Amino acid sequence: MITLLATSLLLATGSADHHGHHGGHAMADAETTAQSVVSADVRTVDTDARTTLLRHEAMPELGMGAMVMPFAVDEGVDIELFQPGAALMVTVTRRDGELLVIAAEVDESAG
Repeated sequence: MITLLATSLLLATGSADHHGHHGGHAMADAETTAQSVVSADVRTVDTDARTTLLRHEAMPELGMGAMVMPFAVDEGVDIELFQPGAALMVTVTRRDGELLVIAAEVDESAG
């Protein structure tokens, strides 16, 4: 009887942990699913810190108007594209409360 009770308690605890853990992933997934692809001009870049100051178009998917603001640049993005004065098309998302450039390419239509 004690073994059965201990097993039931262990299963219930494991189940609760699983649901809580899954819920955390669901929130993280929801936070990173909103993305905006916009034209942006590079103002400054810190290649060591992988940050950049961009003037960007409105990003309605992220609830932001057009402005100049700093962004982190994801490890998978070529930081060499972020030269002051460069016109880029960037894909931005919010991850862990921070705006993050997850893709970038030269904006051929600018100029």
